[in-house]
Amino acid sequence: MRAVGVRGGAWAGAVNAWGDVFVDGQERLRWFVAADDRWYRPSRETTVRQREISGVPVIETRIKVPGGDAVQRVYGVANLGGAIVVEIYNDSSLPFAVAFDRGDIATMREPSPTGVQGIDLPAGSVVFPVGHHATMRAAILIDESGRRISAQELESLPSFEQVERGWLAALRVASRVDVPEASWATVLTTQRCKLLLGVANSRLAAGETEDAVDLILDRAERVKLGDKPSEWIDEVATATESIIRRCAKNRTVQWFEQRAILSASMVLHRAGETRGQHDIAQAWSRLLAANTEVDVIRDGLVALSGVRQIAWIESQLVVQRPDYVIEICPRGIDAAWLGANFECHKLVASPEHLISFAVRWHGEKPALLWEIDGPIGARVAASAVDHTFSSTEMRGETLLTGFAAPQTAAMK
Repeated sequence: MRAVGVRGGAWAGAVNAWGDVFVDGQERLRWFVAADDRWYRPSRETTVRQREISGVPVIETRIKVPGGDAVQRVYGVANLGGAIVVEIYNDSSLPFAVAFDRGDIATMREPSPTGVQGIDLPAGSVVFPVGHHATMRAAILIDESGRRISAQELESLPSFEQVERGWLAALRVASRVDVPEASWATVLTTQRCKLLLGVANSRLAAGETEDAVDLILDRAERVKLGDKPSEWIDEVATATESIIRRCAKNRTVQWFEQRAILSASMVLHRAGETRGQHDIAQAWSRLLAANTEVDVIRDGLVALSGVRQIAWIESQLVVQRPDYVIEICPRGIDAAWLGANFECHKLVASPEHLISFAVRWHGEKPALLWEIDGPIGARVAASAVDHTFSSTEMRGETLLTGFAAPQTAAMK
């Protein structure tokens, strides 16, 4: 099932693998296509393909029909108290008809008076002709009070392109990457959309360390995406204490615990809680000084889920060392990236700093360009690539001496 909806909505929509639409777990709409040769039941067709457009909650389902495809696009809008829009686009050279299994939905025109013929569908199903390269639009109102909306109201709802652009604009305030491992950018988009829809880590309780880590990473992502940090101060502080106690007991710090502490400090900094941020820094420094083993990243991306995938990707690209130096590409540059330009934007580099950087290749030597947003005085390095380089400049560029390739398994 793929989620659809609106940011922070009180309802949850979903689309299954063949385009049936659900609201709050209940099936609300099925679709069928009458093409030139026969009726097509999406649940039985072998040519069904589905994707999230640009990785956001706009779900496109395609079915092969003579001359092209029948295309369904489903997305949520906040208009009219919340609605799920279902668009059927005829991407073929021939007209066809689309049937919905219920007639009490909003549609842009009246259904065909001849009704459903040639297929056994539930009572109340309705049929609409869809011309060559034409679009048929319907909407499911979340409020089932029986209110009817006009064709003009339905027509005025945002298009799937507008919704797609809206989601991408909402995500642009957080970090973004353009790297040779294309799946990383997709993961950032998909996981953040799930978070904004409220389907990922939304009600974690700070208790065990694993839950505390996920809670902090979740709340930090929400802050990066525009939530007010003051909303999360108490639970982030409680979760941070839980992590520090657990690390002290085990005398081991995992990479995700390090990332959670950095994220918690960032949340407190943005909330103006400088005393709390200072307390975390002191407690963490004492922990690291007490012969605590700091574990390296052994997890691969595919072994993780939810906000931990976001944390893993960002940790591959920048970390803050215990001595507060900001390390770019802390595990080196993968050999598969040799010669491929890449760039990253708005990565959390410290509680007070964001960093954007790019790598441009000159033969086998990478040129590093960077820009730091935050208080002056931060030191940046790229020790795994060039141990001689470090700088306190807030922006600059330099030609590094070479590159070190991390173990390939760690990058997967």
